[in-house]
Amino acid sequence: MLFKTTFVAAALACLSMTAQAHIGLSKPCGRYHPAAGCPPPPAGQSIDYDINSPIGTFDRKNQPLCKHTVPYTQRTVYKAGETINTAYSVGASHGGGHCQWALSYDNGQSWVVIKTMLRDCFKNAGQGYTVPVQIPSGAPSGKATFMWLWNNAVGNRELYSNCADIEIQGTSGGSISGVVPLIANYGSESYYIPEFSGANDGSAEFSKRKSITIRAGSGAGAGISSPATTITSSPKPTHEPTKGTKTVTVTKTVTVIPTVTCGPSRYSKY
Repeated sequence: MLFKTTFVAAALACLSMTAQAHIGLSKPCGRYHPAAGCPPPPAGQSIDYDINSPIGTFDRKNQPLCKHTVPYTQRTVYKAGETINTAYSVGASHGGGHCQWALSYDNGQSWVVIKTMLRDCFKNAGQGYTVPVQIPSGAPSGKATFMWLWNNAVGNRELYSNCADIEIQGTSGGSISGVVPLIANYGSESYYIPEFSGANDGSAEFSKRKSITIRAGSGAGAGISSPATTITSSPKPTHEPTKGTKTVTVTKTVTVIPTVTCGPSRYSKY
């Protein structure tokens, strides 16, 4: 009887983990999102039914930025100056937090932030939560990656990220100037943002992000250019040294219970 009860409890724990999923980008479709209307994954990839999970914590990287690195073969087309009414699959909003939206024209080698929302991003959010994000009017034409980043306000110190594959119909000789994303709570070498209940919510660090300019390349054909990137500082997302004191208490309790498989582990270190 004890064995059966323990087994059922373990199975329910798996269901609970799924039900308490966090947040993922559903419009434009984050790579491999299971939402209706999203493109099929590219060859060799599969739908991500754990799309809402974080890509890392303050001391560990579980997955790369974007969560998945192989682009969709289908892209959503937007015009420079157009506003994307971004939408999300919301499981738990963790009291809000900091969000950044960025564009890359070189498959994630360099990023320029096009919108930042501090503290209140996803605060009290539920299904149907949207955020308007405008593509800069001077954006170059070309295939681009649209990235969303979120550092939650309350709970485990995590980083969430999804990327959508888009095509921008921009301007000849266009460029985007902005800042490089701040990458926080993503491995032990990244900047550490504590829970917002304290005096420091990490907001001040966003004013220290490095500058970057992405310009349209020359010799473009068929109306689609391959923008070149002019870096006025660092081409990579900002990784600041860990600041502050982090105290982690680990308590181990060993109990022999029957094995319940929840699915493939997403926690292989990236």
